[in-house]
Amino acid sequence: MLMIQEKYGDYQLADYGPVRVTLPDLTITDGDITAEMNRIAARHATHVDTEPHPVKADDIIKINITTREGSSIFPGLTHEAVDVQLGVGALAEELETALLGHVVGDVVEAEYPYQDFSQVASDKETPADGGCGAGDAGEPEDIQLHSTVEILALRKYVVPEVTDEWVAQRIAGAATVAEFRAMTERRLARQRQRDLANDIEYKVIEELGHRLVDDPPADAVNHIQKQMLREFDRFLEQYELDRPAYMAIQGLSDMDFDEQVAQDAHDRIAQDIALASWATHHGVELNDDDIDFMFGEPTPERTYEARVEAEQTGQLDAFKDLALRAKVAEMLTRDAIFINPDGTENQGFKLAVNDKYEKLQRVRDHATSDPMIAPPMVPMQS
Repeated sequence: MLMIQEKYGDYQLADYGPVRVTLPDLTITDGDITAEMNRIAARHATHVDTEPHPVKADDIIKINITTREGSSIFPGLTHEAVDVQLGVGALAEELETALLGHVVGDVVEAEYPYQDFSQVASDKETPADGGCGAGDAGEPEDIQLHSTVEILALRKYVVPEVTDEWVAQRIAGAATVAEFRAMTERRLARQRQRDLANDIEYKVIEELGHRLVDDPPADAVNHIQKQMLREFDRFLEQYELDRPAYMAIQGLSDMDFDEQVAQDAHDRIAQDIALASWATHHGVELNDDDIDFMFGEPTPERTYEARVEAEQTGQLDAFKDLALRAKVAEMLTRDAIFINPDGTENQGFKLAVNDKYEKLQRVRDHATSDPMIAPPMVPMQS
């Protein structure tokens, strides 16, 4: 298997200087700030009792509920003084229907079928709903439940008003609404900049791909296009879909879909070649730490073992390709010139990008460092 610098031959870029990327508007609007302040206030919302009325389909009710399967308590639907929102599937439809029209103090009973998944392991290998069914492991069981519900109160969801008093009590670092607003604006601006800094590498590589002088080889584009389609079909299978169903949902024609995949494949190969050409032009070379990081990033303790396995299975060149891409992409992005929509250079964003890579370097240092080996135990002298 050839390295990417060798497999595509001598392709040239129109320019080997720093990449210029025009950033989207990072301005935080008054609407953004207000929405975030309201979101934070909503996290402090509470349920309070509201005026009595017959239970409606979308009410929040405070209840005691006892549910049995035969004579056995069904723990997943047995609670005291719990708030339940109707109409969102928290209770069985038959039970919710039985509650409609009743008032505080009423006791309501209902019997209904239920699919018990307590014997079906979830992704975390724990019972799925806390039920007590005894069906065969791995299969849900159809059971009959009987619930007794005492309506304790009708409730409503109250979001606190953002006042100076509330801010002083609830928001660390702020004593007034104005201070809370200014603090929220600064935090949103930092977050928006960090989010873009984490993704900007893709835009830098895309811009570099546009500098490729000649079209990439058609056979390489066709190969990656077929690979992308296989990956896409496997992705759809996870959701029990196929391509025609997906395109119908998205409103895409066969021609639109094929053109998009072909363009994506072309761009991926063009970017691959552009990165290799830039690395060759600037004499970028890999060292062992660069390669080891490809193995050590997910599991630093397995760096050596994973690299040996790749060497034994003939996959090392593929990891060298990944390492070269990562190294060149970082160098390009660190050196890029970032332009605001008004044409001015954004030095603050460049600092955010470099901060991202400094953090990545600390991860790399950890992933490629020598493993900690405990000293041999010395027998205690008697």
